Amino acid sequence: MVSTEKKVIAERWFNEYFTKGNLDVLDELTTQDFIYHSRNGDNSKVKMKEFMKWYRAVFHDDEWVLEDLIEQGNKLVVRYTGWMTYKGGWYNIPSENQRVKETGIMIFIFHEGKVKELWCENSDAAILYELGALTKNAHTVF
Repeated sequence: MVSTEKKVIAERWFNEYFTKGNLDVLDELTTQDFIYHSRNGDNSKVKMKEFMKWYRAVFHDDEWVLEDLIEQGNKLVVRYTGWMTYKGGWYNIPSENQRVKETGIMIFIFHEGKVKELWCENSDAAILYELGALTKNAHTVF
């Protein structure tokens, strides 16, 4: 069973940070030394806020479903699905108000009731394909 406290934090992450672009919620939900681990290296809260400013300019009308929540010790794993409308501004991909789908998994690591670290794997390549930036059959899926 997933603790209520961790579940509420994950829900606020998606509903307030992503959907509403509420930057202040990061300060409420994360530790002072919070780190987001990405494929481009480690990022601070400041970088996460910069990302959200870009994200809110590019995508609108988010809807998120937390499909699975798995808790182990100080970790909460969330498998999610999201739909959003692309408004332009990503790699010069023209906007046609396309509705796109993202799937992913986030691993929240908690310390004293707040998120200390975050790992995320998502489907950015699939979104680029949906937007027409990647050509059909450009890769093989197994």
